[in-house]
Amino acid sequence: MVIKMDIVFSDEVKKAIEGKGLKVDDIKKVIEGAEASNDKITNGSKFIAKKVLGDVTVYADYSVGGSITVNSGYAHKMKLQDIVMDTADSEWTYVKNGKKIRKGHTNLSFMGATRSAPSLVDPASGESWLEEYLAAKTIAVAEMLFSQKRA
Repeated sequence: MVIKMDIVFSDEVKKAIEGKGLKVDDIKKVIEGAEASNDKITNGSKFIAKKVLGDVTVYADYSVGGSITVNSGYAHKMKLQDIVMDTADSEWTYVKNGKKIRKGHTNLSFMGATRSAPSLVDPASGESWLEEYLAAKTIAVAEMLFSQKRA
């Protein structure tokens, strides 16, 4: 039996997501997929889930109570590759396997270039997640510069 939870976006969060060029429906797809598969990380009070949609990795940052409350959504075009290193435990846990998420670095590729970036990693599964501060700022600028250089 599947329990359907309401996914709630405040007007402010909805505006911020759309301001990043993302669709609310895409954030819903990420959350629905994560809730169905447990493919998400948690720090106890909130969750981060990701899903590749086309050529973009879309993330949802959300909390679960009586409903699912979306805190934020963000994305990047760089492809997550292999984990380069892990350095220390983080406050996050991978719900899918119960393992502690580590702080680390993951190779990212975009337009033929590969670079390492800070990330949250699960060495056991090989999965990585970028936090919003990195994806929305540093990675977004790097994608723009690579795109301009190739234009």
